Amino acid sequence: MKNKSKVENLNNSISLFIGVRNMLADNVKDLDEFSDSIDELYNDIERLERLNTPEYQLNQLKQKYDIKARTYNQLFDAHQHNLITLWKLSRYILKQFKHFSEDEIKEYKLNDIQNSIKEQSDNIKPKFIDLVKYDIKHIKD
Repeated sequence: MKNKSKVENLNNSISLFIGVRNMLADNVKDLDEFSDSIDELYNDIERLERLNTPEYQLNQLKQKYDIKARTYNQLFDAHQHNLITLWKLSRYILKQFKHFSEDEIKEYKLNDIQNSIKEQSDNIKPKFIDLVKYDIKHIKD
């Protein structure tokens, strides 16, 4: 019964990891598209400035640009925060693997999964300063 519980907990954690990872991959696509729209707006503003467009119209576009840029920065910060959360989840999953013997890992064919999560964890490992900022922010919350 204990083995079944270990496997179920690991399976739930891995499912959560995959879901969060896929969500973050979608967020990257959205951030990229949003960044492109901001760049496009910036280029439009520059072009209109060269054409001596009335200041009122330029100010409207600049305000729109500022709002989009601030929103992008906030979304990017949230994305970075979520990457750290995903990294922490990967570390938690790797700790769960320590509850399995080598024979159990082979029996349940978990080697590839363990190696994949280890590799992904290494790829998204945040810088120390980012971890400190993350932890400080959570202390304040």
